[in-house]
Amino acid sequence: MSPPLESVETALARTVSLSYAFFGVVARKRTYTNIAYLLLSFPLGIGYFTVLVTGAAVPLGLAFALVDIAVSEPFALLIAGIPIVLVLVGLGVPLGLVVLFAAIELTALERLLADRLLDADVPTAEPARSIRERARRLVLDRGTWKGVVYLFSKFFIGIASFVTVSIGFSFTYVLVAAPLHYRGQTVGIHIGDPIEYVPELTYQHDGWTIDVVSPVTLSIADGELLALYVDSLPAALAVSALGVLVGLVVLHLFNAAAWLSARYTELLLRYTQPSIFSDPPV
Repeated sequence: MSPPLESVETALARTVSLSYAFFGVVARKRTYTNIAYLLLSFPLGIGYFTVLVTGAAVPLGLAFALVDIAVSEPFALLIAGIPIVLVLVGLGVPLGLVVLFAAIELTALERLLADRLLDADVPTAEPARSIRERARRLVLDRGTWKGVVYLFSKFFIGIASFVTVSIGFSFTYVLVAAPLHYRGQTVGIHIGDPIEYVPELTYQHDGWTIDVVSPVTLSIADGELLALYVDSLPAALAVSALGVLVGLVVLHLFNAAAWLSARYTELLLRYTQPSIFSDPPV
Protein backbone atom coordinates (compact mmCIF):
# COMPACT_ATOMS: atom_id res chain seq x y z
CA MET A 1 0.00 0.00 0.00
CA SER A 2 1.36 3.37 -0.98
CA PRO A 3 2.17 5.97 1.71
CA PRO A 4 -0.59 8.40 0.58
CA LEU A 5 -3.24 5.69 0.98
CA GLU A 6 -1.84 4.80 4.40
CA SER A 7 -2.08 8.45 5.46
CA VAL A 8 -5.69 8.66 4.24
CA GLU A 9 -6.64 5.47 6.08
CA THR A 10 -4.93 6.72 9.24
CA ALA A 11 -6.76 10.06 9.02
CA LEU A 12 -10.09 8.29 8.45
CA ALA A 13 -9.51 5.95 11.37
CA ARG A 14 -8.64 8.89 13.60
CA THR A 15 -11.73 10.79 12.45
CA VAL A 16 -13.94 7.77 13.17
CA SER A 17 -12.35 7.36 16.59
CA LEU A 18 -12.85 11.03 17.50
CA SER A 19 -16.41 10.97 16.18
CA TYR A 20 -17.21 7.91 18.27
CA ALA A 21 -15.63 9.51 21.34
CA PHE A 22 -17.74 12.66 20.86
CA PHE A 23 -21.10 11.24 19.74
CA GLY A 24 -20.84 8.02 21.74
CA VAL A 25 -21.05 9.88 25.04
CA VAL A 26 -24.83 9.62 24.92
CA ALA A 27 -24.69 5.80 24.77
CA ARG A 28 -22.17 5.22 27.56
CA LYS A 29 -23.42 3.93 30.90
CA ARG A 30 -20.65 5.87 32.65
CA THR A 31 -22.18 9.16 31.51
CA TYR A 32 -25.39 8.51 33.41
CA THR A 33 -23.69 7.17 36.52
CA ASN A 34 -21.61 10.36 36.51
CA ILE A 35 -24.77 12.48 36.28
CA ALA A 36 -26.35 10.45 39.11
CA TYR A 37 -23.29 11.11 41.27
CA LEU A 38 -23.39 14.85 40.54
CA LEU A 39 -27.09 15.02 41.41
CA LEU A 40 -26.62 13.00 44.62
CA SER A 41 -23.84 15.35 45.72
CA PHE A 42 -26.34 18.12 46.44
CA PRO A 43 -28.61 16.43 49.03
CA LEU A 44 -25.72 14.48 50.52
CA GLY A 45 -23.62 17.63 50.86
CA ILE A 46 -26.44 19.38 52.71
CA GLY A 47 -26.88 16.34 54.96
CA TYR A 48 -23.17 16.12 55.77
CA PHE A 49 -22.97 19.83 56.52
CA THR A 50 -26.00 19.66 58.82
CA VAL A 51 -24.68 16.67 60.76
CA LEU A 52 -21.19 18.09 61.24
CA VAL A 53 -22.23 21.64 62.10
CA THR A 54 -25.00 20.56 64.47
CA GLY A 55 -22.80 18.03 66.22
CA ALA A 56 -19.80 20.34 66.52
CA ALA A 57 -21.83 23.38 67.68
CA VAL A 58 -22.21 22.20 71.30
CA PRO A 59 -18.60 21.22 72.13
CA LEU A 60 -17.10 24.14 70.23
CA GLY A 61 -19.58 26.59 71.75
CA LEU A 62 -18.79 25.41 75.27
CA ALA A 63 -15.05 25.54 74.59
CA PHE A 64 -15.26 29.10 73.22
CA ALA A 65 -17.40 30.17 76.18
CA LEU A 66 -14.82 28.78 78.57
CA VAL A 67 -11.95 30.54 76.79
CA ASP A 68 -13.89 33.82 76.58
CA ILE A 69 -14.62 33.80 80.31
CA ALA A 70 -10.99 32.98 81.09
CA VAL A 71 -9.77 35.90 78.99
CA SER A 72 -12.37 38.55 79.87
CA GLU A 73 -13.38 37.63 83.44
CA PRO A 74 -10.76 35.37 85.06
CA PHE A 75 -12.38 35.57 88.50
CA ALA A 76 -15.78 34.59 87.12
CA LEU A 77 -14.14 31.45 85.81
CA LEU A 78 -13.96 30.15 89.37
CA ILE A 79 -17.76 30.22 89.56
CA ALA A 80 -18.99 29.60 86.00
CA GLY A 81 -16.04 27.55 84.83
CA ILE A 82 -16.82 24.39 86.80
CA PRO A 83 -20.38 23.93 85.42
CA ILE A 84 -19.17 24.65 81.88
CA VAL A 85 -16.33 22.13 82.23
CA LEU A 86 -18.73 19.51 83.57
CA VAL A 87 -21.14 20.06 80.68
CA LEU A 88 -18.23 20.05 78.23
CA VAL A 89 -16.87 16.77 79.58
CA GLY A 90 -20.24 15.14 80.11
CA LEU A 91 -22.00 16.28 76.94
CA GLY A 92 -19.65 18.11 74.58
CA VAL A 93 -16.85 15.55 74.39
CA PRO A 94 -19.13 12.51 73.85
CA LEU A 95 -21.08 14.43 71.22
CA GLY A 96 -17.83 15.37 69.48
CA LEU A 97 -16.76 11.71 69.45
CA VAL A 98 -20.12 10.72 67.98
CA VAL A 99 -19.61 13.31 65.21
CA LEU A 100 -16.16 11.89 64.43
CA PHE A 101 -17.60 8.37 64.32
CA ALA A 102 -20.36 9.58 61.98
CA ALA A 103 -17.72 11.29 59.81
CA ILE A 104 -15.85 7.99 59.42
CA GLU A 105 -19.02 6.16 58.39
CA LEU A 106 -20.09 8.90 55.99
CA THR A 107 -16.59 8.88 54.51
CA ALA A 108 -16.99 5.15 53.90
CA LEU A 109 -20.29 5.90 52.14
CA GLU A 110 -18.55 8.42 49.90
CA ARG A 111 -15.86 5.91 49.01
CA LEU A 112 -18.57 3.40 48.08
CA LEU A 113 -20.42 5.90 45.89
CA ALA A 114 -17.20 6.97 44.17
CA ASP A 115 -16.32 3.33 43.51
CA ARG A 116 -19.74 2.32 42.16
CA LEU A 117 -20.67 5.47 40.23
CA LEU A 118 -17.32 7.01 39.24
CA ASP A 119 -15.13 3.89 39.10
CA ALA A 120 -12.70 5.67 41.43
CA ASP A 121 -9.92 3.74 43.16
CA VAL A 122 -9.89 4.78 46.83
CA PRO A 123 -7.94 2.32 48.99
CA THR A 124 -8.74 2.21 52.70
CA ALA A 125 -6.45 1.95 55.69
CA GLU A 126 -5.96 -1.32 57.50
CA PRO A 127 -8.91 -2.04 59.81
CA ALA A 128 -8.43 -1.62 63.55
CA ARG A 129 -7.51 -4.84 65.33
CA SER A 130 -9.17 -3.93 68.61
CA ILE A 131 -11.78 -1.58 70.04
CA ARG A 132 -9.01 0.28 71.88
CA GLU A 133 -7.11 0.90 68.66
CA ARG A 134 -10.34 1.99 66.97
CA ALA A 135 -11.01 4.51 69.75
CA ARG A 136 -7.48 5.88 69.52
CA ARG A 137 -7.65 6.25 65.75
CA LEU A 138 -11.04 7.93 66.05
CA VAL A 139 -9.32 11.09 67.27
CA LEU A 140 -5.65 10.75 66.40
CA ASP A 141 -5.77 9.26 62.92
CA ARG A 142 -5.15 11.79 60.15
CA GLY A 143 -7.69 10.05 57.93
CA THR A 144 -10.51 11.00 60.31
CA TRP A 145 -9.80 14.70 59.88
CA LYS A 146 -9.26 14.36 56.15
CA GLY A 147 -12.72 12.84 56.00
CA VAL A 148 -14.19 15.74 58.01
CA VAL A 149 -12.62 18.25 55.61
CA TYR A 150 -13.94 16.29 52.63
CA LEU A 151 -17.47 16.12 54.05
CA PHE A 152 -17.49 19.86 54.71
CA SER A 153 -16.26 20.56 51.18
CA LYS A 154 -18.97 18.27 49.81
CA PHE A 155 -21.52 20.96 50.70
CA PHE A 156 -19.98 23.42 48.24
CA ILE A 157 -19.22 20.70 45.67
CA GLY A 158 -22.85 19.59 45.84
CA ILE A 159 -24.16 23.09 45.21
CA ALA A 160 -21.78 23.59 42.29
CA SER A 161 -22.73 20.18 40.84
CA PHE A 162 -26.46 20.86 41.13
CA VAL A 163 -26.15 24.29 39.51
CA THR A 164 -24.00 22.86 36.70
CA VAL A 165 -26.38 20.01 35.93
CA SER A 166 -29.49 22.21 36.19
CA ILE A 167 -28.13 24.92 33.88
CA GLY A 168 -26.75 22.35 31.43
CA PHE A 169 -30.03 20.47 31.13
CA SER A 170 -32.16 23.62 31.04
CA PHE A 171 -30.10 25.30 28.35
CA THR A 172 -30.04 22.13 26.25
CA TYR A 173 -33.79 21.63 26.61
CA VAL A 174 -34.58 25.20 25.53
CA LEU A 175 -32.58 24.67 22.34
CA VAL A 176 -33.72 21.13 21.52
CA ALA A 177 -37.39 21.91 22.19
CA ALA A 178 -37.36 25.00 19.96
CA PRO A 179 -39.91 23.49 17.50
CA LEU A 180 -42.37 23.20 20.40
CA HIS A 181 -42.20 26.81 21.51
CA TYR A 182 -40.99 28.84 18.52
CA ARG A 183 -42.73 32.18 18.10
CA GLY A 184 -43.11 32.22 21.87
CA GLN A 185 -42.48 35.74 23.07
CA THR A 186 -41.92 34.72 26.70
CA VAL A 187 -39.33 31.99 26.20
CA GLY A 188 -36.18 33.06 27.99
CA ILE A 189 -34.85 34.23 31.34
CA HIS A 190 -36.50 37.33 32.76
CA ILE A 191 -36.17 39.57 35.81
CA GLY A 192 -39.50 40.78 37.11
CA ASP A 193 -38.19 43.64 39.28
CA PRO A 194 -35.00 45.69 39.03
CA ILE A 195 -32.14 44.65 41.33
CA GLU A 196 -29.99 47.36 42.89
CA TYR A 197 -27.00 47.06 45.19
CA VAL A 198 -24.94 49.85 46.76
CA PRO A 199 -21.55 48.61 48.08
CA GLU A 200 -21.04 49.87 51.63
CA LEU A 201 -18.21 49.38 54.12
CA THR A 202 -18.46 50.07 57.86
CA TYR A 203 -15.36 50.28 60.07
CA GLN A 204 -15.60 50.45 63.88
CA HIS A 205 -12.76 50.94 66.35
CA ASP A 206 -12.76 52.27 69.92
CA GLY A 207 -16.12 53.95 69.56
CA TRP A 208 -15.36 55.43 66.16
CA THR A 209 -17.56 54.44 63.24
CA ILE A 210 -16.65 55.19 59.64
CA ASP A 211 -19.13 54.47 56.86
CA VAL A 212 -17.83 54.30 53.32
CA VAL A 213 -20.53 54.25 50.68
CA SER A 214 -19.62 53.58 47.07
CA PRO A 215 -20.73 56.32 44.66
CA VAL A 216 -21.48 53.61 42.08
CA THR A 217 -24.79 51.73 42.25
CA LEU A 218 -24.78 48.27 40.76
CA SER A 219 -28.15 47.58 39.16
CA ILE A 220 -29.85 45.12 36.84
CA ALA A 221 -32.94 46.45 35.14
CA ASP A 222 -36.06 44.41 34.78
CA GLY A 223 -36.54 42.65 31.47
CA GLU A 224 -34.90 39.87 29.52
CA LEU A 225 -31.47 38.51 30.27
CA LEU A 226 -31.59 35.73 27.73
CA ALA A 227 -34.25 35.17 25.12
CA LEU A 228 -34.75 32.60 22.40
CA TYR A 229 -37.16 33.56 19.65
CA VAL A 230 -37.47 32.15 16.16
CA ASP A 231 -40.41 32.83 13.87
CA SER A 232 -40.33 29.85 11.51
CA LEU A 233 -40.28 26.07 11.76
CA PRO A 234 -37.09 25.59 9.66
CA ALA A 235 -35.24 28.01 11.94
CA ALA A 236 -36.60 26.20 14.98
CA LEU A 237 -35.42 22.86 13.57
CA ALA A 238 -31.98 24.34 12.98
CA VAL A 239 -31.88 25.58 16.58
CA SER A 240 -32.98 22.13 17.75
CA ALA A 241 -30.16 20.49 15.78
CA LEU A 242 -27.73 22.95 17.37
CA GLY A 243 -29.20 22.01 20.74
CA VAL A 244 -28.35 18.35 20.14
CA LEU A 245 -24.71 19.29 19.58
CA VAL A 246 -24.78 21.54 22.64
CA GLY A 247 -26.28 18.68 24.63
CA LEU A 248 -23.41 16.40 23.63
CA VAL A 249 -20.92 19.03 24.75
CA VAL A 250 -22.83 19.41 28.02
CA LEU A 251 -22.62 15.65 28.63
CA HIS A 252 -18.85 15.82 28.11
CA LEU A 253 -18.71 18.67 30.63
CA PHE A 254 -20.66 16.55 33.12
CA ASN A 255 -18.17 13.73 32.60
CA ALA A 256 -15.29 16.14 33.15
CA ALA A 257 -16.85 17.41 36.38
CA ALA A 258 -17.36 13.83 37.57
CA TRP A 259 -13.74 12.98 36.65
CA LEU A 260 -12.52 15.89 38.78
CA SER A 261 -14.75 14.71 41.64
CA ALA A 262 -13.28 11.22 41.36
CA ARG A 263 -9.70 12.50 41.48
CA TYR A 264 -10.54 14.78 44.43
CA THR A 265 -12.12 11.86 46.30
CA GLU A 266 -9.11 9.64 45.60
CA LEU A 267 -6.75 12.35 46.82
CA LEU A 268 -8.54 13.22 50.05
CA LEU A 269 -10.06 9.88 51.10
CA ARG A 270 -7.11 7.65 50.28
CA TYR A 271 -6.26 5.37 53.23
CA THR A 272 -9.04 6.65 55.46
CA GLN A 273 -10.52 4.26 57.98
CA PRO A 274 -12.97 1.58 56.86
CA SER A 275 -16.51 1.42 58.16
CA ILE A 276 -16.94 -0.34 61.49
CA PHE A 277 -19.86 -2.26 59.97
CA SER A 278 -17.79 -3.72 57.13
CA ASP A 279 -14.60 -4.28 59.17
CA PRO A 280 -15.46 -4.45 62.89
CA PRO A 281 -12.55 -4.61 65.34
CA VAL A 282 -12.01 -7.96 67.05
